[in-house]
Amino acid sequence: METENVLLEAEKEYQKQYKKSKWWIEHRDGLRRAGIVAFIVVDALFVAFAGWAFVDAYLVRYADETRSVLEMASYGQSDLHGYATARAAKNLKIVTPIATISSEGKYDLYATITNPNRDWWAEYTYVFESTAGATAEAKGYVLPNSDKSLAAYAVASATPPRSLSLALSGVAWHHIDHHETGEPSDWIANRVGFEVTNAAFASIEIDKKPVGRISFTVRNTTAYGYYDPTLTILLMRGPTIVGVTGTTLSSIDAGESQDVTVNWFGPIPSANKVQVIAEVNPFDMASYKALAGETTGDTRTRVPLRR
Repeated sequence: METENVLLEAEKEYQKQYKKSKWWIEHRDGLRRAGIVAFIVVDALFVAFAGWAFVDAYLVRYADETRSVLEMASYGQSDLHGYATARAAKNLKIVTPIATISSEGKYDLYATITNPNRDWWAEYTYVFESTAGATAEAKGYVLPNSDKSLAAYAVASATPPRSLSLALSGVAWHHIDHHETGEPSDWIANRVGFEVTNAAFASIEIDKKPVGRISFTVRNTTAYGYYDPTLTILLMRGPTIVGVTGTTLSSIDAGESQDVTVNWFGPIPSANKVQVIAEVNPFDMASYKALAGETTGDTRTRVPLRR
């Protein structure tokens, strides 16, 4: 009895498989034709859509699309221009230059320029122009958010120079990357620091001739040694500059103090104050003295590259 039930179930299963196979054989060609037709219809729809998009873009709405693209480009250029303008360096400001007598028939010319930019420092070429002619071209720099003293010494002129002006040319701006320096003012303050003490101006005699003598002590308060720091010396009577001179130290080590003496051989001005402006460019790798055990070339790791 159990055997008959098993055979009956097997026969039913066989009949199901037989019906499925028979149906596939009878309808196989029709299904293939239907699939081909469906593929052709879908493909035709894609081709028709692509054709319509092409016709719409290049024939129907080409002028409108072109105008829209140009408007977007124009808006983008305006935004880019506004961004670039906002980040661009502002022009250097020149304070009216002055002339002070140096010796008979010679004058010292002096001016300051101001850099109002927080993230830019500049290099440039400058000349003083006056009725005495134009001075020789000289190179200069100015650090961010700071003033820079410029001078030309012993300019020959039979009379005091008139129509005096300072002309800058070839101004090259360098942007400071905050990722390399952090806050620029802090970075510069850590590298440029000179303390001037005991500044005095007195009259002495050399070969029985009166000579002015300027003396002071300058100390490098930073952890960096430098070559050729410049010292601009102003002789003041109250708020008025009555004499200008300058000198350059060959070098100064970190923490070092040096006594400096500068003689004044021209007519001795009536000054009651000496102002000394000590400067060095921390962005110039050639300015740095090598640390102990360090080659001069290694200093590049302490100074961000110019931009």
